[in-house]
Amino acid sequence: MKIVTFHQDMHIFRSLLVLQVILCPVFPAAFAADRELPRLPGETVAFTKGAKLFLNRSYPILEVPESLSELSFLRTDIESHAVLECTKSFTLYAVTPVDHTANSLGGALLDQGFERLKTEPFQLFGAAKSDLAAIYRKTLKVGEIVETRKWVVLLTRDTFFLKPVSIDWNKNDGEILYNNIQLPGKWPPKHLDPNSYEPMPVPYLEHPPEVIDISVGRQLFIDDFLIEKTTLTRRWHTAKKDTRNPVFSASTEVERKNGVCYLGNGGVFYDPAQQLLKMWYSAGELDGALAYATSRDGVDWQRPDPGLPAGGNLILPRGGRTPGDHAGGDNCLWLDTQTDDPAGRLKFLTQRSSRDPHWLAASADGREWSSPVPAGKAGDYCSFFHNPFRNIWSYSIKRGTKHGRSRYYAEAPEFLTPGAFDRSVFWCGADRLDEPDSEVGDPAQLYSLNAVAYESLIVGAFSIHLGPDNRICSEGKFPKITEIKLGFSRDGFHWSRPDRRAFIAASRKEGTWDRAYLHSPGGVFFLDRDELVFPYCAYSGVAPDGRKGMYFGGTIGLARLRRDGFASMDAGDKSGTLTTRPLTFEGSDLYVNVDCPEGELLAELINPSGEVIKPYSLKNCEPVSVDSTLAKIRWRGSPQITELPNQPVRIRFRLQKGSLYSFWFSDSPSGSSGGYLAAGKIGHASIRDK
Repeated sequence: MKIVTFHQDMHIFRSLLVLQVILCPVFPAAFAADRELPRLPGETVAFTKGAKLFLNRSYPILEVPESLSELSFLRTDIESHAVLECTKSFTLYAVTPVDHTANSLGGALLDQGFERLKTEPFQLFGAAKSDLAAIYRKTLKVGEIVETRKWVVLLTRDTFFLKPVSIDWNKNDGEILYNNIQLPGKWPPKHLDPNSYEPMPVPYLEHPPEVIDISVGRQLFIDDFLIEKTTLTRRWHTAKKDTRNPVFSASTEVERKNGVCYLGNGGVFYDPAQQLLKMWYSAGELDGALAYATSRDGVDWQRPDPGLPAGGNLILPRGGRTPGDHAGGDNCLWLDTQTDDPAGRLKFLTQRSSRDPHWLAASADGREWSSPVPAGKAGDYCSFFHNPFRNIWSYSIKRGTKHGRSRYYAEAPEFLTPGAFDRSVFWCGADRLDEPDSEVGDPAQLYSLNAVAYESLIVGAFSIHLGPDNRICSEGKFPKITEIKLGFSRDGFHWSRPDRRAFIAASRKEGTWDRAYLHSPGGVFFLDRDELVFPYCAYSGVAPDGRKGMYFGGTIGLARLRRDGFASMDAGDKSGTLTTRPLTFEGSDLYVNVDCPEGELLAELINPSGEVIKPYSLKNCEPVSVDSTLAKIRWRGSPQITELPNQPVRIRFRLQKGSLYSFWFSDSPSGSSGGYLAAGKIGHASIRDK
């Protein structure tokens, strides 16, 4: 079956989707019943046997335990979600699954101060054992917060004294970040609605700091955070696939079974200690053995034998989706070159059985692992990343919402934090700006999300699922479409995604190695000289022996981008200007990444009163007419900027016939930025540009 024939099966597919939603209930935000309080759609109903449980589903209540027999519940849409604040003290009951893989909020309720009543689990609705429910209770005080998501039912004897929580980002009183963005006191934020299909709001773009600190890293023009005004035009750039792709294909007996070297999530990092690129991937199938390879350049790879029981280049054997000490179905790894603990350099997240929690472990080199720590239950393909700007570990957690596959977020100062997933909040999903595939037509979903620190940003690799449904792909024996798009964050949580084109696209052509099902690894990308290099895996749907299948023929390739090259501010024959917001910086020299060999770039510095600071004027600036990822700005008669660091200044750039990618200040003769280098830079001794 070819992709062009998807349409004939779409009516069957949509019917199956309806069935899937019914079998995976999502509940209910509680809404204020008091007429004087803000309220969302919903109604207070007596909790009685046979009563309809949701507004938009026909499930009847099957059992009513004695402890709930005189209560009322909030009946809302099955997909409802909210963060609610108590406006008057009252006793609130909550019902949630005891042991559902992804939908039990038992741990979260206990974290919020609820107690679990000593009653037997009961069948609230449906027939699945996973929907057996437990009862929790808490007497709320004024101002306390209750969080609801998939799925929990709220009940009370009287009135629901609750109102939706909102955040005034102008009144933040929390942590101040490296760039002067100030977070709310309660973090991470809990107000985002998983049922919304609108783009994620980015508060720091709507309310930027009065003065931005740019002391860390190169400053990229991927949004308007740095820009006060400009006549330049922003242009977005996508990665170019390496002409030598694929650079890593099935060659061992284990891999050749289905022709699979799977990098979703896995990990690819540069290890300065051994001056090698290291890659961890799944061999043979999606939940295959955890395998290991190394390279000097990212193109030519070797499979070293570590001498472990799994044999060959395998770190952990395949175990399928069953309990045990083996590789799992969503292996994500991170080479932590900043840790002081040699035994914790290699960090690992996996889900071995869908009935078990995800597990966290650490190792020096993959030979011996720490005792596994349960992170919590969630869907498959969860991942994590290190946010060095706040020195915390962030977990990218897959859960379903009204719009399908989506992401929840949790963070912890220590990677091996038990129950980290239980404290998650809704993070993001695909939205209305993620256009469906023109031939499939299904709404986009967020399949996975990996991220990494680069210079002064967090760069996110969004794997966007465009369909069709697994059943159609399985019957047609071809891979589903996922493509890699990008997002950018300056606070580690909110994503700006201005360019919705595929950064790395599926070919969609039968017979090509990258027909569909593209994935980005843990680490996302590394640096090679003046390029950013993005490893990714893709599927052809064809095994080495010619068999066709949805998950056959997985190989790994590279895509490349100019350093800092996500977006540029451009000018043509007519010169244009860009003026920054007020900035503070450290360093005595101004550097730029610019492409203007046929034009010129000039810069001047402006004080808080709007006056040009002499001698740093456009008139006194030596024109820059080069194509270079590292070019120094010089002013005649002033070798260095010595008296201005840590004082607010604006920079005005004037550009003609060229593209400006980034700027930064540095004290180093080499022009190093002090920023972060993603998954490492080949030949560089640090994860930072020093």
